[in-house]
Amino acid sequence: MFRIAASAASTGLALLIALPLLSHCNSTKPIYLEEPGWEDTGHRYLYDEDLGWRNIPGWRDGTTRGAKLHINSKGLRDREYPYKKPAGTKRILVLGDSYAWGYGVANEEAFGHLLEQNLKKTNGVHKWEVLNGGVSGYGTDQAYLWLQAEGLRYEPDIVVLAFFLVNDPENNESSVQYGLQKPVFLNTALELANVPVPTPFQEAPVIKAKVGRLELTMAILQAMDKECQNAGAQFVVMKFGRFLYPDHPKMIKFDKNFATKLGGVFQGPFLDLDAAFKSEGFSPFVLLNGNNDGHWNEFGHEQTAILLERFLREQGSIQ
Repeated sequence: MFRIAASAASTGLALLIALPLLSHCNSTKPIYLEEPGWEDTGHRYLYDEDLGWRNIPGWRDGTTRGAKLHINSKGLRDREYPYKKPAGTKRILVLGDSYAWGYGVANEEAFGHLLEQNLKKTNGVHKWEVLNGGVSGYGTDQAYLWLQAEGLRYEPDIVVLAFFLVNDPENNESSVQYGLQKPVFLNTALELANVPVPTPFQEAPVIKAKVGRLELTMAILQAMDKECQNAGAQFVVMKFGRFLYPDHPKMIKFDKNFATKLGGVFQGPFLDLDAAFKSEGFSPFVLLNGNNDGHWNEFGHEQTAILLERFLREQGSIQ
């Protein structure tokens, strides 16, 4: 359902998206969603009336392309955490789509987990926990709604949004993505529509935002920043996606346009992961080889964890 293969077509950038197969169950039971080829990927999700879909709480011993996958009792692809932060501990909450979630790698190989392990190796002032709040297929809008309803309950000190430039803005502008219904903000005032989200078995029209995808995305990012500030957390945007097509003219133009618009509305920490990958000399091949579906392999996650830690230290966010 959320397997995304980005392809540079002759007419520009195109996304090849597989549509969902749905398990059959009545309205009194959970509705589970499966992606085409799930026998290979191992991925299943749960319908959610507020978010469209979410991780299946308590799912143990699953796999993502053969790598170990488990979901905790609260729906995080992570170990168990109480909402209340332990004394003497600081927390980083990672939000995002399949890249943050860890498509094709084990829980212990996703960059959020690796960041926590790296932080444990240093004798810093604080003990750090890094929580993986990613959900495969989420747009920025769904990540924001989950942050409001659930994420901030974990009392994070830093919230990192893993923002995939290639399709996150597109995900935000419609009530249907990957063949599934989802909530949608209609305008920059963030007027919400399509909630409760229709089930996969209901007939429902496609609702489009009334503003451009980048304008809407900027409004959502501003709102996320404000929510984090009000909760005493620092909001960090980590952008990536151009690494897939570093020299494609349309990708270059869109990347620059995004950076310009973001700079006009957001003055907080911004990690251009594409630029960091380029500075380190990482080609798409070394970051993706073995996954072959546009998602980072183990090396890609390892380097993302290293680069993110370096950035947060340079910003003075972690000590």
